Amino acid sequence: MLLVLIVVNLTTAIATAKPLTADVILIGAGIMSATLGVLLKELDPKLTIAIYERLDAVAAESSDAWNNAGTGHSAFCELNYTPQLPDGSVEISKADKIAEQFELSKQFWASLVQQGSLPEPGSFIHTIPHMSFVWGAANVEYLRKRYQALSASPLFKGMEFSTDPALLEEWMPLV
Repeated sequence: MLLVLIVVNLTTAIATAKPLTADVILIGAGIMSATLGVLLKELDPKLTIAIYERLDAVAAESSDAWNNAGTGHSAFCELNYTPQLPDGSVEISKADKIAEQFELSKQFWASLVQQGSLPEPGSFIHTIPHMSFVWGAANVEYLRKRYQALSASPLFKGMEFSTDPALLEEWMPLV
């Protein structure tokens, strides 16, 4: 399936004030609009979709890899997704939900690869190590509890935790 999306520079569109008819208008030409646009086209190929972007390039802001949102988001290192509860335990339901959603995204992309709409996955899926770094006894204890809670979930299999200075230096030589 060939997907054709109209990407319009928002500043130009406002300045020229040309009316545009579309069934769906997506704001921002990043990964979220691209994925939603493709998903909607898969569900209804007759839809016309317009994407408005204020910048002069697609995926140049939040979806850019330097801004983290350009990465597949699996909730590996975002501490705010795993709050410590008053009893000292760590709640992982939000992290689990986000990791599940990313797995669904990968399944969707795999279906697009199978039908020839996307290239070989190695051209756009790149596994990158994620790391949470904390200091102070209380924060280290929280991270240990977080690791124990998350590693019990199959979605976080293979996660590692260490307080060994030699291993930490190996993992992050510049810190």
